[in-house]
Amino acid sequence: MENNNKRRWIVLVVVLLLVTNMLTFVFTNAGNLVLGNKVIINADSQDTVNGINKLLELKKQIGAEYYKNVDDKTLMEGAIKGMFGSLGDPYSAYFTSDEFKTYMESATGVYEGVGIVVSEDENGITTVIAPQKGTPADEAGIKTGDKIIKVNGEDVTTLGSDQVVMRVRGPADTTVNVSIARGEEIIDLTLTRKAIEARTVDSRVIGNAGYIQISEFTNNTATDFATQLDALLAQNISGLVIDLRGNPGGGVNESVAIADRLLGKTTVVYTVDKSGKRTDYNSDDTQSLKLPMVVLIDGGSASSAEILAGALQDTGVATLVGTKSFGKGIVQEVIGIKDGGGFKVTNSEYFTPNGNSINKKGLEPNVVIDANDFMKNNIFTDAEDVQLQKGLETLGV
Repeated sequence: MENNNKRRWIVLVVVLLLVTNMLTFVFTNAGNLVLGNKVIINADSQDTVNGINKLLELKKQIGAEYYKNVDDKTLMEGAIKGMFGSLGDPYSAYFTSDEFKTYMESATGVYEGVGIVVSEDENGITTVIAPQKGTPADEAGIKTGDKIIKVNGEDVTTLGSDQVVMRVRGPADTTVNVSIARGEEIIDLTLTRKAIEARTVDSRVIGNAGYIQISEFTNNTATDFATQLDALLAQNISGLVIDLRGNPGGGVNESVAIADRLLGKTTVVYTVDKSGKRTDYNSDDTQSLKLPMVVLIDGGSASSAEILAGALQDTGVATLVGTKSFGKGIVQEVIGIKDGGGFKVTNSEYFTPNGNSINKKGLEPNVVIDANDFMKNNIFTDAEDVQLQKGLETLGV
């Protein structure tokens, strides 16, 4: 009898340990426990609990009352998009699996579409930062500052830039109708999509100076820049013009790598998150360019273009010529999730080496000169490019 009682106590202790461990897992981990169609989660606040309950109740009401059948996945994707939209940040967004695939293709510089890089203005309207050089958008005359208001007849002024991009893109050799607002003028365009492999770096010699244009920062931009810079140096150039006009940005690491080729050992840019944690991106003393430099910027120069221009200006290595840059001085982290979707979220603000924030401010050029009316309305030569000519004059070579 005594042995039987002892065995019962041992079994009871084991069962209690198992139950305790299960409850500990459920209530102290970020995971969840699924029991049939019930899910137990660890909520971080009562507001979260109330919000989840409200979401599920409203989802149930939509299913019961809406006049059409509804797809649960579509409803939940919409709810998640709304959560990111509530941040009021045009650069933070959630992507479905198809959308995330399209978004990630852009980072490589290879995709199918029309070649428009966009942001959102203060009213949430999708606004062109710059058309990519040699693309259907560029050839159609789309300009920095144009507002995209319709795609295939659909009003897109309230959709957000990511949704507009998804509608504009599509298979090569298909068409898309885009309506843009340019001031008071409404312009309707039919664009034929094509496979775009952005060539982001072009160079040539002008007089005694080297000229390198960087149209955006994709995966191979820094490598292409180094190759073309070496080719220019082999021609004994006496100065360098770097043209970042209309460059909407891209990969931060690419712009830092280019700065590393031009600068000595210094801070190129640093970021600060909401907790005050600072992260420095530095160049080393392996290479630097001992030549006079000018950087051309305008209102279409944004993000990583501003990082490069700001580093060259703050360190005194280059003179900025043109007009004030766009002013995107915040950094996004891009994260994939298990179902193939993903999101991007603004996680920090960046600062130039001298500690200047340019977000919503832009970089002020050392020499201010605007493009003239002829340049704004026509294809122009180097001789007709007043900003380039001013840059060459400033270079003094």
